[in-house]
Amino acid sequence: MENLQQIYNKINNLNNLLDRKITILTKILNITENQNIVFKEVHTTETDDFLNISLSEKQQLIDELINIDSMFLAIFESFSGELNANKEIFKNDIIIIKEKIQKITDIDFKIRINEEKNKNIANKNVNFTNKTEKIKTFKVSKNDMLKKYSNNVRNDKN
Repeated sequence: MENLQQIYNKINNLNNLLDRKITILTKILNITENQNIVFKEVHTTETDDFLNISLSEKQQLIDELINIDSMFLAIFESFSGELNANKEIFKNDIIIIKEKIQKITDIDFKIRINEEKNKNIANKNVNFTNKTEKIKTFKVSKNDMLKKYSNNVRNDKN
């Protein structure tokens, strides 16, 4: 019985991490959507300031996502065998986790679409050419995060 309680506690930890990840991704999506609005505006020092701040904020959130992914993977790997052995007992919990992962995937897809729109707008606008380089740096960091996330999804499906 104590073993089942430990599994339940780890599932709760995974759920909390996924909830946090959803919150962070939603923040990143909002920032990205706001950047889109700014990219469409006339270039001013205020738009520069906003873009610098928003890119910095996004990078901090991405760093937090990378930490969350690492914690998720470590927790999941620590009990995946026990979870598989008791998957009927925790069937509903597993469904909830899978639903959250799907929500994360959906938000991530929206972020990528908006990032691509922003990149296209920035590339067309000569005033934002130096900002495009920062966006590319963000993309590299985001791709690292996505690789780690993909590994988590694959591990969850096992």
